[in-house]
Amino acid sequence: MKMYKKWLKDTQLKVTPARLNILKTLDQADGFLTADDLFMTLKPKINNLSLSTVYRALDQLEAVKLIESATLENKKEVQYELAHTKHAHHLICLSCGKVIHIHECPVHDFAKSMNNQHHFKVTSHTLDLYGYCEDCQ
Repeated sequence: MKMYKKWLKDTQLKVTPARLNILKTLDQADGFLTADDLFMTLKPKINNLSLSTVYRALDQLEAVKLIESATLENKKEVQYELAHTKHAHHLICLSCGKVIHIHECPVHDFAKSMNNQHHFKVTSHTLDLYGYCEDCQ
């Protein structure tokens, strides 16, 4: 928990049980989690936790870039993951929801060419590819 406390302090967010446990849960998750997933996981651990507290904490953690959100095409609901320390993209299974993190980035060279051709400086980008994992094919 020390690492999560440091992250919160570094971003000038107050250290609260909800924020600490959300960071820990997302860090230990294999893929994306919804606010409902987090609420159901954390409710037994945190007295008086409400779903609105979870949403508020998620908004605050995302605003300081400790977590990232994505709306998965097949689920139409916002899901969250811990922000990566390294740039990553995702392969997302439309059947089981499995998320595979891809650390190679095919977009960097394209972004550089956009700068050269159009004098447009790309500051960030995302790339999520949807399909079916090996198990679901």
